[in-house]
Amino acid sequence: MSHSDTPRQSFLTVGSLLAGRLRLAVLVLAVVAIALVFPFPVEGRLWGHIFNLAHAPTFFCMFLIIVGLLDPSAIGPSNRIATVLPMTVARTAAVASLLMVLGIVAEVLQAFAGRSPSLKDVAANSAGLLAAFVWISGTGSSVLKRGLSVLIVILVLAATSFTPLMNIRDCVDQLRLMPQLASFERPLELGSWKVRNATMTRSTEWSTDGEHSLKVQLQAARYPSLSFFWPAADWQGYQMFAVDFRNPADTPLTLTVKVQDRQHGLSGMGRSDRFSRNVVLASGEVRTVAIAVSDIRQAPKNRSMQMDQISLVEVFASGLKERAGFFVDNLRLE
Repeated sequence: MSHSDTPRQSFLTVGSLLAGRLRLAVLVLAVVAIALVFPFPVEGRLWGHIFNLAHAPTFFCMFLIIVGLLDPSAIGPSNRIATVLPMTVARTAAVASLLMVLGIVAEVLQAFAGRSPSLKDVAANSAGLLAAFVWISGTGSSVLKRGLSVLIVILVLAATSFTPLMNIRDCVDQLRLMPQLASFERPLELGSWKVRNATMTRSTEWSTDGEHSLKVQLQAARYPSLSFFWPAADWQGYQMFAVDFRNPADTPLTLTVKVQDRQHGLSGMGRSDRFSRNVVLASGEVRTVAIAVSDIRQAPKNRSMQMDQISLVEVFASGLKERAGFFVDNLRLE
C-alpha cells in the first residue's frame, strides 16, 4: 500500500462515519416527527397534559442527540466516540433552526391528523431547544460558566413543566374524588370545561358542596352551552347521575342535560345516539337533577351507551332569545 492511499482511506472513513451518523440523526428526526403528528388512540385531559409535559424535554433531548451524533464533545466530555463534523456556533444554530421548523410543521400537520395544533406546544418546543443550546454553550467552559448553564437549563425546563405538572396533579385529584365528578373547588378544574356563546366563572355566591359553584352566563344564541369534557369516564356500578342547579333569575329557564360516550363521535353525532333530558328551572329555583344511569345507558337508539367510556356532559339552552344565567355545582355519581 502506498503512502498516498492513506489520506484517501482516512477521507473515506470519515465520510462513512458521517453518513452513518446522519442516517441516525434522520431516524431520530423521523421518530419524533411521527410522534408529533400521529393520532394516538388516547384522549382526555390527563393525556393531553402528559403530552404537553413531554414537548420541551423531547426537543431538548433531540437537539442534544443530533448534535452529539455529529460532535460528541459538543454535549459533554467524550474520548471514545469520534467527531465527524465539528459543531460550530453557526452549525449548532442551523440544527436548532431545522428543529424549530420541524416542530412548527408538525403542529400544522396535526390539524389534518385529528389532533389540535397549539402555539403553546410551539413555545414549549422552543424552550427545549433554548435549554439544549445553553447546555451546549456551557460544554468545555469553566466550572462557573458550566454551573450557570446547567442552572439555566433546569430553570427553563422547570418553567415549561410547571403548568402541565399542576394540571396532571389536578386530573389525579379529579379521579381520586370519584364518585364526585366536579365541585369547582379547585381553580384548575375549569380546564375540563368549555363554553360556547357563554361565559363561566367560579363563584362563592351559592354552592351545595364546599364554597364554590360555577356561574354561567348564556348569550342570546341558538345553542349556548356549557360542556364538561373528559369527566371520569367509567360510570359502571353507579345507579344515579346527579347535578345541582340554581336559577337566580325571576323568569323560568329551560336547560337540556346531554351525556355521550366516545362511540357517539363515530355514529355521526346523531341526536338519537346520545342521552338528553330537558330541565325546566322555575324562577329562583334550586334543584337537584337526578338521572338514572340505566336511562343514560339505554338512550342510544340502536345500541347501549358505553358507560365506561363517557366523554362529555353538556348543559345547553335552545333558541335563547335573551341573556340568561344559572349556577351549577356538585356533579356526582351515586
